[in-house]
Amino acid sequence: MATSAQTLEQILITLSKKYKFDKEAAITFLAKEELLPKKMIPRSEKEDSPFASKKAEELAAVHGITADGEGSGKNGKWTLADVEKHMSKPTKTKMLISPNALNLANEHKLSLVGKTGSGKDGRILLKDVEKWISADSEDEELNISPRALQEANEANITDEELATMHGSGKEGRILLEDIQKYISESDASNSSKKGKPKKIAKKTKVAKNEESSSSDDESDDEN
Repeated sequence: MATSAQTLEQILITLSKKYKFDKEAAITFLAKEELLPKKMIPRSEKEDSPFASKKAEELAAVHGITADGEGSGKNGKWTLADVEKHMSKPTKTKMLISPNALNLANEHKLSLVGKTGSGKDGRILLKDVEKWISADSEDEELNISPRALQEANEANITDEELATMHGSGKEGRILLEDIQKYISESDASNSSKKGKPKKIAKKTKVAKNEESSSSDDESDDEN
C-alpha cells in the first residue's frame, strides 16, 4: 500500500525532530532524486511549465520532445496538438528523461542531444540537467567587474588571458587593480626581454673595436 503525501510529510516531521535535520532540505533532496509524490514536490519545481496541459507535458516527456520555440497555446505554451504535430516529424528518437528534468531543460533552452543521464539506462534526471546548466554558466561568464573589463579591453587583453586570471575580489572576481597589476607585470616582462639583445649587441660592437685596434697596432709594429 502506497504511503499518502500527508502521511509521508508527518513521517519527515517526526524524523526531523528526533534526528535534528532540516525537513525542508530533506524534501528538496528527495524531490531532486524524484522520490516524492507529486503533491509534495516544492512549488518551484512545478511552476512555469512551457506546456499548456499536463497531458501535453507527459506526451512530450515520453517522446523526448523539448518545447523549442513558441507553441500555439496561451502565452506561447505548447498544446497537445503542438506536441502531436512535432511527433509526426521524421527522425525522432525516444529519450529517457524525467518530466521535471525536461521541464527545466526547456526553461533554460538546454539542448539534450547526445547527453546521457545518471539514472537507470542513462535516464536523464533533474540533477543532471541542473549540473549541465551550472557548467554552461561557468563557461560563459567571466567573474570580472565592469571597470576592470573596460580597462582590459583598452589594453587589448584577450578573453583567453582573462580566463586564466584569478582576481583579488570575492570568489576570485577580477577587479580594476588586478588588471592594472597584470598590465604592469606584462610591460616589465616585455622590457626585460627587449633589453637583453641590446646588451649583447653592445658587447659585440666593443669586441669588434678591440679587434680593429689590435690589428692596427700589429700593422704599426711591422712598419
